[in-house]
Amino acid sequence: MPVNDPKKLETTLGDGRRVTLSLPPTDALWAADGVGALRAVPATHTGRGDEPPALPARPVLPLEVALLGLGV
Repeated sequence: MPVNDPKKLETTLGDGRRVTLSLPPTDALWAADGVGALRAVPATHTGRGDEPPALPARPVLPLEVALLGLGV
């Protein structure tokens, strides 16, 4: 069932899940019209990018040294 509140936007995803977007009350001018001022923007990228490089392997630190690094 669609939402009839002008401050809420509801859509159904391709897999059947429903998503509702709403804005809380605010004095921000860009949000004065609620979600009615939002518009769809086509995706500039699809899929995933390259995987980030793996972290370098390091030896495990003793617990005391690790805690010192946290400032405990």
